Amino acid sequence: MRNINQNSRKTICVILLACSVLLNGCCQRSQPSEKTPEKSVEKIPKKKACQMVQIEKFTLIAEESLTLDYHVANPFKYDIWVCEDINSHSKKADVETRIDIDSETVLIKLRFNLESNILINPMVEGKYRRLPPGESYSGRIILDLPIRNASPVYEFGERRKKHKQIVLHRIILEVGYFEGEYINSIIETIEEIKRGKYLDEELQEKLQNAKIEPRIVEEIQEGQSHKFLYCTYTWPGHKEKSAKAVFSARYIPCSVVVDDK
Repeated sequence: MRNINQNSRKTICVILLACSVLLNGCCQRSQPSEKTPEKSVEKIPKKKACQMVQIEKFTLIAEESLTLDYHVANPFKYDIWVCEDINSHSKKADVETRIDIDSETVLIKLRFNLESNILINPMVEGKYRRLPPGESYSGRIILDLPIRNASPVYEFGERRKKHKQIVLHRIILEVGYFEGEYINSIIETIEEIKRGKYLDEELQEKLQNAKIEPRIVEEIQEGQSHKFLYCTYTWPGHKEKSAKAVFSARYIPCSVVVDDK
């Protein structure tokens, strides 16, 4: 009987020890997940070289800002002019942001809808970088949090409405560009007017007004000279194309209008 009792005690101890380990493991798994860190950085794996736009890094500073580092390459055999900035003189947004709740997506548009610029005063101006075949450059977009629907060209009329906070998980970056052949024809026309080929004095006078007519400017960046195209609503916008990059994120704080119904 004594041997049986000792064996029984050993068996009970083993069972209790196993239960203890099992309970501890369950308790650890049932603990709530950690909160979003004050600052998180996500580096994106490099994609295929043929992809025109790539998101390189996603940096989130909680309750403050979201930074998106991106890369643009020219995969074509001709020059392209890529939208690098939108100069908003009235202190509007530098890029257009659209929130799509159904797809949990934030659309960031770095391109210029020129036709919508006609009633803006002062006018908004698009800045396009000349990018020869095979060349590339990196840019950065910084957005205040939470992200809202915003545009450098027009107002969404959401300021006085009630908002609610939501979290989305996907970003689409859309970058606009013009093909070089079309830009070259614009440049040639401008040069011909400057040389006095056309006798229209009114047209020549407009050309001198940099705020109205498209213009090509050489600027120095990081010790190298680059050509940039500046244009406003007077330049036809239907020729602009775009390239996109998609990125899935764990946490993108946004703010949307509450439905009053």
